[in-house]
Amino acid sequence: MNCTKRIIEIISVLVGRTDYISVSDVADQLSISKRTIFREMDVVEDVLTHFGMKLDKKTRLGVKLIATSSQIDAFRKFAENCTDNGLDQETRQKKLIIELLKTREAKKFYYFSKLFDVSEATISYDMDKIEPWFDSKGIKLVRKPGYGVFLEGTEKQFRKAIVDFLYQNYDHEALRDLFSTQDTIMGEVLDKNTLIQVGNILQAFGSVLINHLTENAHMGLTIHLTIAIQRVKRGEAITMKGELLQSLKKDELFKIAYEIGAKIESDFNIRFPEDEIGYITMHLKGSKLKTGSITESDGVLISNFEMTRLASRMVQKFDALSGLNLKQDNQLLIGLVTHLRPAISRISMGLEIRNPLLEKIKEMYPDIFSLTKFASEIVESQYEITLSEGEVGYLAMHFGASMERNRQEALQQRKVRIGVVCASGIGTSSLLLSRLEKTFPDMELVSQLSKEAVLEGEAEDMGLELLISTIQLESEAIPVIQVNPLLLGTDIDKISKLLPMIKSKPRVFQRPESDESSEQIKRIRDITEVILSIEEHFEIVRIGSIASMKALIKTIASHMSDRFVDAVLLQKELLYREKLGSTLIHGEQTIIVHTKTNAVQKAKLALWRMDQPLKHDSGEPVKLAIVMLIPENASKVSMELMGRISKALIEQDAFLSLLKSGESPEVIKAIKSILHAWLRQNIKRGDGYEF
Repeated sequence: MNCTKRIIEIISVLVGRTDYISVSDVADQLSISKRTIFREMDVVEDVLTHFGMKLDKKTRLGVKLIATSSQIDAFRKFAENCTDNGLDQETRQKKLIIELLKTREAKKFYYFSKLFDVSEATISYDMDKIEPWFDSKGIKLVRKPGYGVFLEGTEKQFRKAIVDFLYQNYDHEALRDLFSTQDTIMGEVLDKNTLIQVGNILQAFGSVLINHLTENAHMGLTIHLTIAIQRVKRGEAITMKGELLQSLKKDELFKIAYEIGAKIESDFNIRFPEDEIGYITMHLKGSKLKTGSITESDGVLISNFEMTRLASRMVQKFDALSGLNLKQDNQLLIGLVTHLRPAISRISMGLEIRNPLLEKIKEMYPDIFSLTKFASEIVESQYEITLSEGEVGYLAMHFGASMERNRQEALQQRKVRIGVVCASGIGTSSLLLSRLEKTFPDMELVSQLSKEAVLEGEAEDMGLELLISTIQLESEAIPVIQVNPLLLGTDIDKISKLLPMIKSKPRVFQRPESDESSEQIKRIRDITEVILSIEEHFEIVRIGSIASMKALIKTIASHMSDRFVDAVLLQKELLYREKLGSTLIHGEQTIIVHTKTNAVQKAKLALWRMDQPLKHDSGEPVKLAIVMLIPENASKVSMELMGRISKALIEQDAFLSLLKSGESPEVIKAIKSILHAWLRQNIKRGDGYEF
């Protein structure tokens, strides 16, 4: 079981509390960062489990230890006997890196063995692990038997390594909280008293620095000066090429850097060389400004107008490569201009661009990163520089943010693809479809479907995002809302609540590739065949009176079937459909009787007019039954055509009146007009989802 000092300390804080405590409070009590607490939390819970204890976690309250007094006593006894110095392998290797960076004097393995209370063999193993890290910084880890271990490198490389160590091991929040919270490792890198003094010095230049530098830039300057002062105190001064220093002396920012250096000399009682002041100047020139109030005059940084033009060209190239349209995003343009000005300055002066998020950006947004790299060639060509991957990563973040804004706007504007479902895919769904169109303009009403079509996966093939059904229906792939065919107020409320949730998600559907011309020819052929079938089999049937809905269905089934077995099947299916939900058109004395069935081989449409009204189960009188029958294996075209007729019942009052009392030639003419109009639309537009 892990017995490190830090784990013992964290649990001891929890043991001493009877209420909830936040991770921030635990970190403050132990003078370490929240990140350190979170990193150790898994081990903490393992130790607690060993003693039968556990943590109760609550959002906004923190954590609370759940333990009995005997469990706590057992832990305390264990803690008293723990002799580990508290360093796990990762922490020990980090401390080893800092120990080596702090001095260039050779240290023997024995020294580190005693310091970390481990064997010399463990120290040798740790050295093997950390050597690649030093190699990546251009620093050589030298091991000489009998002499010791030391580092070889320039002062610039040493300082860069220290800064890299901080940014690699501490997130932005931890670095920002340097003045209030400091763990033991960070304390060995940055002396807290020096850090506070540097903060006070920079505060004296508030009108020039704090009001104009971004938080990151100000924090970076604070860290830079703290490290520089610590190194100068140890006699580790940095040098700069003479011509570069002379060039920097002409810059207006050098005056500010000189004043900062003079204040450092006074407060720390040290000599702060001009070379150090030159590096402060470079840091200021390469820092991102809030407003651009600090104006450079040496030509390294160009005017906002020229930079805006450069950024605009980058956006245009990115648009051309991605197929997007981001040039209207002013926020993107401003972000690029603000970022590019100091970036070009830093690159021109040979300063490194540090991007701790680079790997995450490349992993999460590989396409954006690649496109940004191509767009960045405009900058590289104009200034004859090479942008590092870190800098490209920062620019990719700007483009990524713009794409997300663009996506969110598109989601707000886009229509949700809807499928309307009833048992057969005709009749009820058509009535509902018309009401939905008028109530929800942000819907794209794609198709009417039968229950069987949904179960067979046709809804997914169409890329539907929501199914609105008049019958009970379950679908694992697509959300379903069951509604009344009349679309009641409660139904509208349910749909209204769900639509924004669906729109917030990007649409992933793409129409499958196909030979559009061949598909359209087949579709026109199917439409023509169904129209001819409906016209051929259309009839108006008159009956005097009938006792019940069941009796009417039996009569219809017998009349419209060629064989007895088909009549029995049709009657059974129509009765089953009626049980699922009536298709009564309220207030119109009309009902739609419809189904998909193997009892017919061709699509059929008929009007059944009753001289004496039939009393429906709902209590309403019925004088007209509109009968729609479609073969079980019929194409979607059959359902769509029947759907056109059903839809006309809702939208065209004259059409419904004609069906009730019009003469046969007039009725046939009206039906043909509807069907032929749809055929012409398909021939003209080739649109398989026109309603």
